[in-house]
Amino acid sequence: MRRTWRRRDWVIPSAIVMVALSAVSATLFGARRTGDYWAVEDIKAGMKGYGLSVFRGNRCEKFEVEILGVLRHVSPGRDLILARLSGAELEQTGVIAGMSGSPVYVDNKLVGAISYAWTFAKEPIAGITPFAQMVEFVESFERREGMAKLKRVPLTEPVRVGERVWTEVWLNPWSASSPAQDSPTPANGLYLEPLRLPLAGIGFTRHSLDLLEQRLAPHGMLVVQGGAAGSIKPTDAASEVTPGSALVVALVVGDLSLYSLGTVTHVEGDRIYAFGHPFLGLGRCEFPLFTGYVHTVCPRQNLSFKLGSPLEAVGVLHADVSTGISGWLKRQADMLPVEVTVRFGKEGPSRTYRCRVARHRNLTHQLVFSVLTNAVDAEGELPDELTAELVVQLELEGQRPIVFRDLFSGSSVGGNRAPPSLYQPVANLVQLLHTNPVAHLRLNRLTCDTTLSPGRISAEIDGAYLENEVYAPGETLVMYVWLKPYRQPRQRVRIELPLPADLPEGNYTAQVMDDLTNARYELRDSPQLSNPTTVEQLMQALAVQTGAKRTRIAVRVVLPSSGVVVEGKALPDLPPSMAAVLSQSRHTIVGTLGSALVVREDVPWVVQGQQSVAFRVARHKPFLIEKPAGRTAP
Repeated sequence: MRRTWRRRDWVIPSAIVMVALSAVSATLFGARRTGDYWAVEDIKAGMKGYGLSVFRGNRCEKFEVEILGVLRHVSPGRDLILARLSGAELEQTGVIAGMSGSPVYVDNKLVGAISYAWTFAKEPIAGITPFAQMVEFVESFERREGMAKLKRVPLTEPVRVGERVWTEVWLNPWSASSPAQDSPTPANGLYLEPLRLPLAGIGFTRHSLDLLEQRLAPHGMLVVQGGAAGSIKPTDAASEVTPGSALVVALVVGDLSLYSLGTVTHVEGDRIYAFGHPFLGLGRCEFPLFTGYVHTVCPRQNLSFKLGSPLEAVGVLHADVSTGISGWLKRQADMLPVEVTVRFGKEGPSRTYRCRVARHRNLTHQLVFSVLTNAVDAEGELPDELTAELVVQLELEGQRPIVFRDLFSGSSVGGNRAPPSLYQPVANLVQLLHTNPVAHLRLNRLTCDTTLSPGRISAEIDGAYLENEVYAPGETLVMYVWLKPYRQPRQRVRIELPLPADLPEGNYTAQVMDDLTNARYELRDSPQLSNPTTVEQLMQALAVQTGAKRTRIAVRVVLPSSGVVVEGKALPDLPPSMAAVLSQSRHTIVGTLGSALVVREDVPWVVQGQQSVAFRVARHKPFLIEKPAGRTAP
């Protein structure tokens, strides 16, 4: 008797339900026919087949493949197939960075993707990620496991390569270092590592790419200078995505571009698989995918690489796991618009760059930093004596814009030191917005206006003294601060700080500092700002950080603490006994609320440094002889 599902008047045969569910599954996850690719246990040494990849232009070429063996359990749930490649001039170039994802077939049945190589190899020996495991890991969105250390994998049977016989493989699944820098392999050990993806920049200076390479070194990226495929006619740019065709993953698009070139492994409907190893190992992500054009192969002693360019946007990368990447065709990536303008002098010529940057909590701030630094670095050699005015606006969804205005000058801002010094605070701010533990804050747009001027207007805090050593409550503390501007005589600044009428008697310290240091003290003294628990507190903390100015000095007098913060709520001016009881409570989250008298003074220099002067508060001041007029600092 046939089983049916009943709901009110509906009678649905279970067979039809299963067909419908299969159709939905195929739509959501892509139709996957296991008969189209090999199971790992069926792969044997000696099998021969072919691979597909693009070595010039956008036309796929065949190369020959001979299976040498299978490395089982190189990491949890993962195997690797060892193979010798030939043809397509691979005997001269070796395995090429950019071949990552090149599909390998035996008997016209997919084996997997070229993904690993042996650096400084005399023969093109490659590691192949089984496609069955690419599909498995992509669907489960598993992150890389056990892939951080060099691992020794004994071979069940010796493998002969040329005149040498290998008995074991040393697998470095994800590292930019060489075996000589870590653990040297023995004479009979073969060293394999992932094919380093060439990360190319269009419109980026070499110095900017070097800075980026330092930041992305743990991800094994090979940063190279790239270029647009401007000479390629539209009819030459094949938009069809097929196994073996060049695939570009972009991180920055627009007036500046940053992208990585690899190879398509397999296409099922609108789903695409590629690379055979991680791109950046980020798990879930959203990066735009483009078709690619290969200009040439650059042969090198250690590892050759493809030099190519992006052509047409075709989809979105959504999964970046240990066995490869996967994405969807016919979709668009959600990216962050970034606009940066650089000019020399307030009335000088300007240059504006408009880009879109990939969104990811661990990557966006790095990309924003690279775009901003490149905009300044592209102006050429900067003078050693430089002043930079910065205006940054971050537009947040549902919140008031954050505006960051500041002036930079000094020994750290000049020559090629200027770009990273100027924009690291901006990158830190973007990172905080993406990684804050309070709430998801969507950054809709970032604009940055930078004005560069020759000359240096920095100054050091060189000394300080008080007009009196004893003050009564309610009086005005007067401090004289000596500043030493760069290559100029010392300058004296007079600052007044009114003291409260109820200020307790005792010994105090007046600290003079630059405003950025003072902002750090303010955040430290306020637990609800240093560890915000609400969006309102987070925005207040950001306002303290972005409101500080380098052209401002602050005089700060720390007061005895008389308040606490209980579970994010400030309770100031408590009786000392109550504050002590709450501070010792083990049942609530309590922090001490700091208190200080602060006065700020704008100056025409970018200030650095800090000085301290002690004084005493007494209700009945001793008789003091008036100090002679014109007294100078000690």
